[in-house]
Amino acid sequence: MPEFSGEKVLEIEFPITATSLQIDLLIIGPKIDNLIRLAATISDWNIPPAALIILPEATFAEEVESMSHHPRVGRSIFFCKDTAESVQLGLKEIYDFHRKRASLELDNSLSGNFNLNNISPRWLFQTMMEHLDEYIYFKDNKSRFLAVSRYLVESCGKSDPSEIIGLTDFELFDAEHAQDSYDDERKIATGELTELNKEEHILKEGKHAWVASRKLPLYTRSNYLAGSFGLSRDITKQKELNQELEKNHERMEAELLLARKLQCALIQDSVPTFLNSTGGTALQIATEYIPSFHLSGDFFSVKKTTSGGAAILIADVMGHGVRAAMVTAMIQIAVNELQAYAEQPAEFMMRLNSMMYESMHASGQTIFATASYCYLDLESRQLSYIQAGARHGIYTPADSSQHSRIFDGTQIGPALGLLPEVKYAEDYIQLNHQDEIILYTDGVIEAAMNDEEYSEARLLSFLETHRNDDLPQMINRLIESVQSFTDHKGMDDDVCLIGLRVQ
Repeated sequence: MPEFSGEKVLEIEFPITATSLQIDLLIIGPKIDNLIRLAATISDWNIPPAALIILPEATFAEEVESMSHHPRVGRSIFFCKDTAESVQLGLKEIYDFHRKRASLELDNSLSGNFNLNNISPRWLFQTMMEHLDEYIYFKDNKSRFLAVSRYLVESCGKSDPSEIIGLTDFELFDAEHAQDSYDDERKIATGELTELNKEEHILKEGKHAWVASRKLPLYTRSNYLAGSFGLSRDITKQKELNQELEKNHERMEAELLLARKLQCALIQDSVPTFLNSTGGTALQIATEYIPSFHLSGDFFSVKKTTSGGAAILIADVMGHGVRAAMVTAMIQIAVNELQAYAEQPAEFMMRLNSMMYESMHASGQTIFATASYCYLDLESRQLSYIQAGARHGIYTPADSSQHSRIFDGTQIGPALGLLPEVKYAEDYIQLNHQDEIILYTDGVIEAAMNDEEYSEARLLSFLETHRNDDLPQMINRLIESVQSFTDHKGMDDDVCLIGLRVQ
């Protein structure tokens, strides 16, 4: 009679499947129901313990006969009668079996290590095949089904896997899909392909569907290539959604492209001509307007005042895209409404700020715009300017002995729309013949290569080098200079440039 250490003997309750206990010897009393199912489950474990089932003496012969010949009950299952003598003999038998197995140091690595020992891989497989909403299948080297998931069975209009096992795709799906699948599986079954991933369009019972499939070779434990197995997922809804999204995206792209063209046309086509008393050009103007996205958050306006002066506004709205473009539209409307104050920069900017603040505050959004407003009296050649939130202007004298300089007025006021009732201070520059004013947004000076920006210093240097060049060509070369610096043909931020040259 074997002796067991008390520390190693445990009385456990069912179910024992999926427990983390290490069970070497298992003794099962006579009052357990469904003994065949229990014996089969234990036999399915990767390393089934030696198990002794105690049976009533009256039914012993019948139950042993049944379980001994059951195809799912393994050789580690032993039986005894519910008598003291029979139990002692049974315990010795399973104990000897356990010790012999341990002494042989058998290699059980082929069973895999994907699960706890106290669980049946067969049960896991059946659970997966029964309940997962996936097309799971195993096929032989002639593409005949060996095993199929319940979801695949029901999707084919069948009620039981036995109705599909042994069939091929030709008997279940449209001929084109069946032939494609067969060709793919032949390549796998012959070793030509080691893996296949593809999206497939199928026609099943007159309905179009899409599936994403992954197929692999099916090898036996002796490394015989027996066929293929795979999982196909119904992606019809996803595909239809993606197609709808693509249509919506294309429609939106077209609408945004149209909006971009309209925005550019409204802004760039609004530049007036300024003539002197003899009919010659009094003020040469060149502009460049480059949205980084479909729609720009940059804005400029050049207006001729009632006395013939030039009123110029350049603005850079926080952010990009549609929201920023909506604010530029708001600014454009406000500029048109405020033309009566165009020759009074401080009053103009105060009112523009108030209009923007009221609109932004009502929306509950924190949106603002940095800006520079200039009024140029062409008779006196005096430039009055105001800066809000940031510097946006550079003065370049025609005299090459003088340096270009950033608008260096006494102060920069708050950005437009950020605070209510702001009063802005004006600054002045007395211009001479051929002097230049360049207004710009931060898409120019903040254009970067790695962590280095183009910067105000580079902009000043460029303008000094190219002063007195043809004005439109100079603006174009400035864009090329920025793109060359960043090694990028496009612009990462909206860019707006206005060049003014007094004639």
